[in-house]
Amino acid sequence: MLQAFDATTGAAMPHSGAALWLGLRTVRNLRKGLTWAWLDTVCQYRRSKIGPIWETINVLVMTLGIAVVSSAVIGGTVTNLIGYVGLGIIVWTAITSLISEGTTAFVRNRDAILSSNLSIDFYVARMSFRIFITFCHHLILYFIGVAIGLIGLHWAALLAIPGIVLLFVNGFWTITLLSLVCARYRDVELIIRNLLQLAFFVTPVFWDYRHIVSNRRFIVDYNILFYFLEIVRAPLLGEVPTAQTYIVVVSVTVVGYAMAYLVYRRMRRDLAFYV
Repeated sequence: MLQAFDATTGAAMPHSGAALWLGLRTVRNLRKGLTWAWLDTVCQYRRSKIGPIWETINVLVMTLGIAVVSSAVIGGTVTNLIGYVGLGIIVWTAITSLISEGTTAFVRNRDAILSSNLSIDFYVARMSFRIFITFCHHLILYFIGVAIGLIGLHWAALLAIPGIVLLFVNGFWTITLLSLVCARYRDVELIIRNLLQLAFFVTPVFWDYRHIVSNRRFIVDYNILFYFLEIVRAPLLGEVPTAQTYIVVVSVTVVGYAMAYLVYRRMRRDLAFYV
């Protein structure tokens, strides 16, 4: 029988209506998380003339810089590389934000966790939606690229919608898992941040994985982050992601939520002591 628990105290809730209570609580916390994520974004850029567009400009500058360097090193024209590199950086920024910022979701909210009875999924939703809002701002560059003809518009772009959904659905379990582990073991956060720096170069963010030699193919085939990058970028470039990409992403989703659930069950009661 389904058993519900209070997220802060770990106390068992009555069996009667537990499923309904959990469902309503989750929806309520998602709505709260979205509201607070929007407020976080507004407050972060208060008194700024263009707000989060500054980050979008940063992505644009980085895209142009990498495209120019890549065209000189590996050949090709800058205009052909801008779409691939730009979308790669946009999606990669979202992926790394969900991972790196997710490691501190509970530590950052220490005072609220100790002084309120807000559920854990509120903090997860708040951070996930904030990253999603920033991601949407960055996508402005994609539509500008389409408008001026740098990126072709194809029906496959519609497949980016389920790709984005899968990306941020995985963000929920990633933030839950990493935030709990990093609240208990603070060194894990630093390890993850260092690994992400390496991952940027071994993941085809700005280089084309199709040019890699066959005996080095494992760099891509066993790189989980590549599949999450490709499930969003490929459709926006007019390509249909492979069946392998969807299989890997869905498999990671199932395994990830199972791992997050087990860690949550084990560590939720001591979260107040960890932070």
